[in-house]
Amino acid sequence: MSQTILVEPNDDLKKIFSLNLSTFVGTDVIFRQNADDVISLLKILPQVSLIITKSKVGQEETALKIFQYLKSESLETSLIILGECPKLANDVLCLQEPVSWEVLVKQTAHHLGITLQDASNKIKSDYLPVGLYYFYDIQKTPCDVFIRIKKGVNEYQFVKRIHSKDTFDKSLILRYEEQGLKEFYIPRDYIQYFTIFVTNSLVQKLENSDMNLEERILTTANAHEIVKESIQLLGLDQATIDLSDASINSMVKSVKSSPEVANLIKFLFSNKVSYAYQHCHLLALMCHYILSRQSWYREDHLQILTFVSFFSDITLKSNQQMEITSMKDLFEANLTDEEKRSVMNHAAEAVEILKDHPEANDYIKTVLIQSHGRADGIGFEENPGEDLHPLSKVFIIADTFVKILLNPELPNKKQDILPIIYSRFTNPSYQKIAKALEQKFP
Repeated sequence: MSQTILVEPNDDLKKIFSLNLSTFVGTDVIFRQNADDVISLLKILPQVSLIITKSKVGQEETALKIFQYLKSESLETSLIILGECPKLANDVLCLQEPVSWEVLVKQTAHHLGITLQDASNKIKSDYLPVGLYYFYDIQKTPCDVFIRIKKGVNEYQFVKRIHSKDTFDKSLILRYEEQGLKEFYIPRDYIQYFTIFVTNSLVQKLENSDMNLEERILTTANAHEIVKESIQLLGLDQATIDLSDASINSMVKSVKSSPEVANLIKFLFSNKVSYAYQHCHLLALMCHYILSRQSWYREDHLQILTFVSFFSDITLKSNQQMEITSMKDLFEANLTDEEKRSVMNHAAEAVEILKDHPEANDYIKTVLIQSHGRADGIGFEENPGEDLHPLSKVFIIADTFVKILLNPELPNKKQDILPIIYSRFTNPSYQKIAKALEQKFP
């Protein structure tokens, strides 16, 4: 999938543009606030296909500054400017404001090599797909819900299945799932309203202290999927921040009262919880287990490492990407160059995403960017050094343990996993942290 950087200070326009660009052109939209933010990202991701930017952000000559950087680095990244920019009018496409999303979609398609006919055909769709898991924890919707039936080549019919006034429960959604349905469709004009409705419902449910442990884990797993998809589609907005905060707090409660590890793993697999959340929850649990055996442990350490566990793989889109633990794994993986690039940079990209998250403090950002043993968040360090933060070391050991545990081709018993960890992480502090895993799990 191509990647497009969008610099648009108006939040409403940002959501409209990004949603339609993702849906109709199939480009992955990354938000940035100004020229310096764009340039910082380009230093990590020089393969970005397109930059769409306001001519000016405040007093900054945003478009001009980005254009000059592209020229100085000889980057072939295309540039579209929103608004007048006389200094670049002869070099770059400048769209007169106000810019409609239809015009922006067509111009983006042109710059990315998608034919205008393809873009035009896609624009006709009045419905957007949403995964069935959006409906697991709600009993009604703020709009009608449809399924899509294929009538012919590139021709579909949308049939209403849930009315806005209907009430339902998870069993109805699971019946659709058993029949092979993977997604419902929401009218385009209602997608943002629907997403906010689901987010608010989940936040309210996660904050309910009366929820039993199994229900809490399943609800948090569902929320994690929604946060991951929302960030990959729209970036980090206030609704996603609220849902992630509620999810992380819920995870902390679950981890503190988790059943035996063997029973927890059985529960996670038997309830078809995604690999992403299996890894996320078990990682937080192992971090808690290791932390509780350190003399320097403080209560807020669990919150920090749970936060990092929740967001560590948030930009990755496949299980195969999430399973990678080393440069050797990455080199041998059957992935496209773009997918490998995503894995290579995902720690640094996660930190970028969280820079505006009010709860993402310096400890969280430090551990997250060091989560694979590299201080710059790029790639994997086979045997990390002693200069990393102590919490980063705990996270690295726990992450390696859990990924081995979840890999069906590797040992799944502690006594067989620990020798692998000891042989890889030879520095004294890592050996000491790993030794905590020798003790009996609760």
